[in-house]
Amino acid sequence: MSLLRTLFFLLTLPYVLGVIAFGAVWTLLGESRWWVALVVNFAPLFILPAFVLFPLALLIRAKRAALLLLPVLVSGVILFGGYFVPRTTAPAAPAWSLRVIALNVSDRLQPIARIEEWLRANPVDVVVLAEVHRPLRNTIPRMADMYPYSAGQARTNAVAVLSRYPISASSGWIEDEFGYRQFPQVTLQVGDQPVTVIATSLDSPAGVRGRILLPDMDNRFINGAWDMLWGYSDTSRSAEVAKIVDWVATAPNPVIVAGDMNLAEQSSDYNHLASVLVDSYRDAATGFGFTFPAWEAFRLPSGLPPVMRIDYIWHTSDLVTLEARSGDYVGSDHLPVLATIGGY
Repeated sequence: MSLLRTLFFLLTLPYVLGVIAFGAVWTLLGESRWWVALVVNFAPLFILPAFVLFPLALLIRAKRAALLLLPVLVSGVILFGGYFVPRTTAPAAPAWSLRVIALNVSDRLQPIARIEEWLRANPVDVVVLAEVHRPLRNTIPRMADMYPYSAGQARTNAVAVLSRYPISASSGWIEDEFGYRQFPQVTLQVGDQPVTVIATSLDSPAGVRGRILLPDMDNRFINGAWDMLWGYSDTSRSAEVAKIVDWVATAPNPVIVAGDMNLAEQSSDYNHLASVLVDSYRDAATGFGFTFPAWEAFRLPSGLPPVMRIDYIWHTSDLVTLEARSGDYVGSDHLPVLATIGGY
């Protein structure tokens, strides 16, 4: 038993030192270094082992290991404990509400038939789809009986909005480095209330900038992991976030921002958005709410849980979240997110 405790301590020591070292670097440098910004995306995963190791240390009476793990455990409770505390007061009944779905359908997988079946089984008022192939020609007409109003980009890897409510205005939103307007911004008429919806698929911080050391492989998971490790840069995404924040700060109507945002809840870009918007999932739901990756899309076991939350439905503070949750696997490498948002 003494040998077991010693081995357990030796296993625990590098883990705790690693977490402390990263915490110190994150505190000192923020996300000014790409490798810190990369690791921040997985911050909850570094804390979670402590919640398994600490009970094991108590079970085998490994006191030194338990004391070593205690600061990590306390840090985890401080950082993430609030995620699991349910909302104690229900919001007042709104004058109107919108049910919203945001889903990245995956530009490679395109399980449109399966997604259409799921959308018909989960009817809402507004659907935001990202990474769609030619939505104006294919995706939108398939759902026209349920969503007669729509806007989207007539190109591959596009973003589209489907709506039960009339669209009184529609335009492109956020110009890329070439001046191309990327995302649809629409204003819906919900009775007498105009509501602006900004549909997003923010720039991924992982890119092929680092693929020079690895030839293309016929494995999306390996290629994606390599691109994130060696090609990580959040500069473009941060610029897009800044444009959204600037516009929302002076928006004339209530605003909903929904879609794949390619950022984690622990990132500085998330905090920038949270300065002018309310995260509907964090406002009304509990848990981490991870949405990516859906491992089954990579032909891995379906029981494996996602490890990041990068899909969101946000709204301005003049609206209220009535309900929020993540959805089931629908064939994409992202899980859908759903929210019911009300106004007064």
